[in-house]
Amino acid sequence: MIQAEKKRWFIKLFTAYQRYHLLPRNFERVEATGHVQVSEKPAIYIANHSSWWDGLLIFQITEKHLNGNHYMLMAQEGLEKYRFFRKLGAFSIDKTRIRDVVASLQYARQLLEGGNNVWLFPQGQILHQDQRPYVFETGIGYLLHQMPVPVVPVTLHYHFGEEKKPIASLHFGEPIHEDWESMTRTSVSLYLSKLLEEQADVHKQTIIGGQHIEPQEQIS
Repeated sequence: MIQAEKKRWFIKLFTAYQRYHLLPRNFERVEATGHVQVSEKPAIYIANHSSWWDGLLIFQITEKHLNGNHYMLMAQEGLEKYRFFRKLGAFSIDKTRIRDVVASLQYARQLLEGGNNVWLFPQGQILHQDQRPYVFETGIGYLLHQMPVPVVPVTLHYHFGEEKKPIASLHFGEPIHEDWESMTRTSVSLYLSKLLEEQADVHKQTIIGGQHIEPQEQIS
């Protein structure tokens, strides 16, 4: 596995690059709603994964608006291709090698034990945002058995309005507190997949229905 190697100078530079160039060039706006300011830490954040942009948007909002230190698990091949993500807090997992999977989950546990927050995409791959049902891999269950911390569900939705560029919307749900150790790994994964899917459906319908939710944060 490839461990994260955060560099504060690079994070500061990349945050400014995204804010003033990359995000305005590609999005009409990027909004975050819901329970954005989560004070509890450490926590595991789970998100649906429908775009290459997901990680960059999450990085921007965690760096600018969330408390604590945040790390993100991403696929080995992706981190090998975009190695600069290491400097932003990404670490890898190679699902083709069991030993590497275990090493990645143990590393995530160490980060949580150190008071850090860890982001996961439990679907394990990029899928269309409207694909249902959500199916999670069992790594989230393993990690919560090792570190029974709160889980924060985050849904991302991309859509077009009257402008030519898309709008990216992130919605933060309330932190979930459960007795994770009393549940099997499979039941943890199933429970969280249904919860995140329900949140994604409500998130989508809110946008389709034209219901305006004032963003707690606007990151571009």
